[in-house]
Amino acid sequence: MKGSNPISILGIESSPRRKHDHALFASLSGIMLQGVMDVAEEVGDVCHERINLTDCRLNACRGCYSDMETRCHFMCDCFEDDFQRVTRMMIAADAIVFATPTYMGGMSAVLKLFFERWISFKAPPVDPRKATKSLDECFELLNDVVDGRLACSNPMHGKVGGIVVAGSELGQASTVKEMMYILNQYGFILPPQAFIYHTGHSMQSLEDVRGSFYENHWLQDATATMARGLVRLATATKHLQWPQMPSTIHVS
Repeated sequence: MKGSNPISILGIESSPRRKHDHALFASLSGIMLQGVMDVAEEVGDVCHERINLTDCRLNACRGCYSDMETRCHFMCDCFEDDFQRVTRMMIAADAIVFATPTYMGGMSAVLKLFFERWISFKAPPVDPRKATKSLDECFELLNDVVDGRLACSNPMHGKVGGIVVAGSELGQASTVKEMMYILNQYGFILPPQAFIYHTGHSMQSLEDVRGSFYENHWLQDATATMARGLVRLATATKHLQWPQMPSTIHVS
């Protein structure tokens, strides 16, 4: 039975593979993610939820922040898609594990697109009923931020993060490094050994690659270590407030 205040872990998948849909086997990164979730529930008072970004409607960033910082609004209101819904799920979670296959030597396209929308986490919160992104509005927001009337904060600051990477090609290590950089930049805290990755090879069948996940003792131990670290760090930091970098916006 779960306690009244369990650790909440959100698993975010980004593989388009669907068994019995267009593929013979389920996503390896999804299998690995479930392994992390299963161990986490065994070692602590944990509840978890999974979401796959390929089931979501997500539009690409329009680059508002590059034009003017205040033209980008918190949680990105440029589109009526699922970005805000997924963001609210992340805000509610104590720990978030991101899982991706390795495509073209990097993370999946949908995960990269999702990360790029995160720039709005550093932007001012604006009432969507009044948000027009007009120049006049943006300059008013700029003055409000500079004068301290409008506070900007990053909702991911202090979240515990984990990384799962799978694939049958080179690129897993560089994918892990890129994801660690992004998570750290947005304020995530990472436990020791905060990632796992599994590599097959081009001459190995997909069935063998997936089966080897359950037969690889090193990977099983790494999965358990990562899951325990996530739960322990999330439990220790759940109620902490982390200092954030102040606004760097200045008006001459």
